[in-house]
Amino acid sequence: MSAADPARIAMIARRYARLPDAELEARLANIVVLLSAPRSGSTLLFDLLSRSRQVLTIGGETHAVYRQFPHLAAENPEFDSGMLDARHADPETVRMFRCMFLAMLRNNQGRLLHDLPGRSTEGYVIVEKTPRNALNLPFLKHVFPNARYVFLHRDAAETIASLIEGWETGARTGRFVTYRKLPGWDREQWCFVLPRGWRALIGRPLADICAFQWNACNDQILADLGDAPMIGVSYQALIDAPEMVLTALGERLNIAGPWQQWRDAALPTSASTVTPPSQGKWRLRAAEVDAVLPSTIPTARRIESRLGSACR
Repeated sequence: MSAADPARIAMIARRYARLPDAELEARLANIVVLLSAPRSGSTLLFDLLSRSRQVLTIGGETHAVYRQFPHLAAENPEFDSGMLDARHADPETVRMFRCMFLAMLRNNQGRLLHDLPGRSTEGYVIVEKTPRNALNLPFLKHVFPNARYVFLHRDAAETIASLIEGWETGARTGRFVTYRKLPGWDREQWCFVLPRGWRALIGRPLADICAFQWNACNDQILADLGDAPMIGVSYQALIDAPEMVLTALGERLNIAGPWQQWRDAALPTSASTVTPPSQGKWRLRAAEVDAVLPSTIPTARRIESRLGSACR
């Protein structure tokens, strides 16, 4: 039976549901949550970390878990945002979210934790990555109270250009679409994360929407993390010196991996890539992006202040 078979995952989750809450929390204690605005390179970083024998993941993003809980689809029935906070973290939701997450955990060979000897997370680091994490930290802190955080930052111009490309792809293919027919929205779909205040973007160009998403996600991450310990990673540094960045990150997270293979070899193409990456690709959309870059300056300065040299 496939490791991704929903019926089997549901069966395993029911078995985990027999465990006491303290045991569920303990099994998820050594978890690392990747935080970033969408299109900032988190899929690439997740994929690279997932290659370590010491890492467990659910095999991708956590949308499959969220879909099990209709009340986690949005902040409220009015779809004011996709943000989740402590109000959504009632004991039963937290408990079943943990059970489903544990049921989906697998190693770097794709074998479910449930099928591994001992079925234990001891000795592993769990890595979680989903774009909506940027808006859901108050909720995640209840689900994973012992989590460590990695904040991946990418230049605003590059990210906004990539978001525009993603929105255009979503309109054509449905990829990256997170909500359809939002009440009052003037497009057929909404792509990527849904921050509060989205209705102010009705009738605005895509570049405005994407700059809004970049600002909102990065600002929310910084606000919700506060003074909590976290590791800052620059996407540009990851691209320029992958072995060095992955080695340094691995040492801090206690993850050993095949990082030396990226000393001279090109990094793999991210699974979320739309068109092949290239240096300065965002300049193909320079007119659109340049028009909104001034709105990103305050957020960029806050990131620089918080992360310092990790931004460069």
